[in-house]
Amino acid sequence: MNSRFKPASEEELARRGIGVKKSKVRARNTDGTLKADNPSTPNVNEAWEEKPVKKSERPKKKKG
Repeated sequence: MNSRFKPASEEELARRGIGVKKSKVRARNTDGTLKADNPSTPNVNEAWEEKPVKKSERPKKKKG
């Protein structure tokens, strides 16, 4: 069964936040030091944050 609509492009999905792989990394302060977890907020872990994984590009082959 074919749909009359085109599937969304990767750019459109990324803009919507769908299908973007994320990894957990340590959160940092503005001066670059690691943030600590706040014990008064048991449901939130401020020491870790999720960031999207950047797609690595292949290095270009050298001719010759």
